[in-house]
Amino acid sequence: MSRKISGEATVAELEELARMLEEDPELGYAFNILEDVESVHDNGNFSFDEAEALKLRGMGQLSQWLKEQPPQPGVATNRYRWIYAAAACLAVIATVAAFVFWPNKAVRSYANEVVTKNGSKTSLTLPDGSTVILNACSRLLYDADKFLKGDRVVSLTGEAFFDVKHDPEHPFIVRSGQLNIKVLGTTFNVKAYDEDARVEATLISGKIAVDFTDAKTNKKQEVILQPLQKLVINKADIIHEKRAEQTALSANFSIVPSSYSPASGAGDSLPIKTDWMDDRFEFDQITLSELAHDIERWYNVTIIFKNTRYSEETVTGVFKKQNIREILDALQLTVGFQYKLDESNKTITIW
Repeated sequence: MSRKISGEATVAELEELARMLEEDPELGYAFNILEDVESVHDNGNFSFDEAEALKLRGMGQLSQWLKEQPPQPGVATNRYRWIYAAAACLAVIATVAAFVFWPNKAVRSYANEVVTKNGSKTSLTLPDGSTVILNACSRLLYDADKFLKGDRVVSLTGEAFFDVKHDPEHPFIVRSGQLNIKVLGTTFNVKAYDEDARVEATLISGKIAVDFTDAKTNKKQEVILQPLQKLVINKADIIHEKRAEQTALSANFSIVPSSYSPASGAGDSLPIKTDWMDDRFEFDQITLSELAHDIERWYNVTIIFKNTRYSEETVTGVFKKQNIREILDALQLTVGFQYKLDESNKTITIW
């Protein structure tokens, strides 16, 4: 509930919350209270440490209250328990709202949202003049009013290409998956889909600083990317077999050369294009299940593996403007699977 109100909920979380509220309307009472409290969040009266202490104290009070409530069966009784719980939550939230919506934390409210569906792309210009091109099945959140005041922060789920307006006084921040990317003026690409095993940031021109929490040490890491470098972070804290061109930095991320070539579109009169913007998709040593996520987004289909052996096969290749059947035929020759394409239901079954 809090993640939805703050604008940080994923599509899957929003769908799950909608199902929960539909199945149990009594939850709506607590949700309405959370929405009402949002208006008191940005008072600036508490320091971070004070807000943290309030949060811990408030949650401790709520946990203790719930433990003291004996289990009481019956629909009518449960309804009153939710009312009491919601009332208790209201008292707690009133003291911790400054922490939940603390402006320096990753959780923050966004007034503007742009979403792309599977098989589609879109472009937009932000209030500061920066441009963004969203790949399929992506979501960008930002606050236009704050942008105009110099608070240039966006939240990205999915993949996007950024061409950031240079403004040394107001850094541009992208929050995406496990990454926080800080730039002044540059062009770069970010890929951070929830369902993917890796998060990627590719610098094309300029300079960016990428920070995240190292999964091994639980400490903040900062990586400065140079043009035509790509940072790859493995969410599962596993790096596959290292190749010669890779530079291993720790157990859970690496820097590899970008496949982007300036000659493909970075001339004085030609717009800069990444591979996916030009309908060209290059992949290197990834599993077929990882590639399946991209195919699903590119072609608006659902892929079902009936034989998990094929899903873990490693593939390398390049596609450009091929139709879905041509891609499946090429992969079939490489991997050896059988498939059935159901165009009416937009499903592909692999066995």
